[in-house]
Amino acid sequence: MDIIDNLIFASNFSGSRPFANVVSPPPASPTFPASITPEGWNISDFVDAFPALPTPSPGAPNYQVADKYLFCTYEDINSIDTAITRHWFDIDNRASYTTNGVVRPPATPASGTVLCSFANYRPYHLIYAYLLENTRIVQIFERLVEKYITDESLGIATDSSVVAWIRNIEKLIYRDMNFYSGSQDQSRMSNDEARRRNAYWRMFGMDLAFGDIAGHSGSGSYVKAKYANQEFVPLFERYIAEIWQGHINARNTAGMNTADINILVELAIQLRELIHARRGNVASMSYAHQNLSREEYHAVLVNSWLTFIITYDSPVVQFLNCQSSTIGERLLKIGTKVGIPAHVKCQSLFEMAGAMSAILTAIEFGGVLDNPVQVRTMLYSLTPPPPPAAQPNQMHVDFMNHFLSVINNWEKATGHNIKNPDANVRGTVRIHQNGSSKPVNS
Repeated sequence: MDIIDNLIFASNFSGSRPFANVVSPPPASPTFPASITPEGWNISDFVDAFPALPTPSPGAPNYQVADKYLFCTYEDINSIDTAITRHWFDIDNRASYTTNGVVRPPATPASGTVLCSFANYRPYHLIYAYLLENTRIVQIFERLVEKYITDESLGIATDSSVVAWIRNIEKLIYRDMNFYSGSQDQSRMSNDEARRRNAYWRMFGMDLAFGDIAGHSGSGSYVKAKYANQEFVPLFERYIAEIWQGHINARNTAGMNTADINILVELAIQLRELIHARRGNVASMSYAHQNLSREEYHAVLVNSWLTFIITYDSPVVQFLNCQSSTIGERLLKIGTKVGIPAHVKCQSLFEMAGAMSAILTAIEFGGVLDNPVQVRTMLYSLTPPPPPAAQPNQMHVDFMNHFLSVINNWEKATGHNIKNPDANVRGTVRIHQNGSSKPVNS
């Protein structure tokens, strides 16, 4: 499930009663979970106004594309804002949505099927937003909004949902970051790029691949924090290079086996400690109170919301006449149309984002990639030995495929040779706008 699925859940469920099953008109006093009544909010602020959307069936929890599009183009912007706020508190309060209601620790779910849960994990990672934003998607759509509301060079949309989508992102995304903004109807065309750039730098020691929206060279203007994880890139590159060696040597019985499980576990622990150093006391603090949590949630929301609309030939893509068979090509066409070129390797960045997010999330939470037995099983999961050797399960296969996706696409996007350790480049990685393989050294 992506963040839009989860926002629909947050909108469509009221206490133990799915709004999708409520007969119109809705009850006057629905029951709301306590997790969505933070300080300063009244229960009346959380009145659902969305049209009925179907409840995903267990085992297939994703909403249909048409339902997601309906949600993104709903014209009551305050209701969407409310869903964003409610979902934030569901994550912080580790809520689980089940067929019998919404529960939070220490309560345990009653009999029923869990539809989505945040009880044991944080569903989003800042690296996901960082990789997506490097495609230049946020700047491209900001220019699109600006051109549409100030000019007619893009044409006049005859589909009201296209107009609604453009107006919604104008109000939701291109304004000051604010989680309590339901009463604010005015947009702000200057974006929050500086805040996101600051968060990316602090967590990963990396800038975005381009300058500000005016096209200036170098990075956009932002506060470049003194305390930043500049060790992240060389450490991560060493890690995935070791993963690659472990994968290709997992069943090597004839030649030299260069896989070192202990090093892989140690590198995973080092990466976790590096990221936790920026988050703060993750063991005793809720997600909302951890360092960079709001920036992470905001960045993932912004980039995911924009990415969804180009995952298929949506009505917005059709209005712009930028249809294609790939998400990267759609963004390249839209960028050309509005005058801001997308990253030449944007397809690789899109393909890598989800896999790298899953890997870093697993590293942070522990239990798999810091477990020697699990790591060894994962390395040979795509070519498992015959029984009675330990057999991999789907989790091992998924993680190995995630690593292979990251390794292949990281090489394409950065020009760094991961599969040949002797050729690894040291220094600061820049995901180059022009596709150059030359690193930027500190």
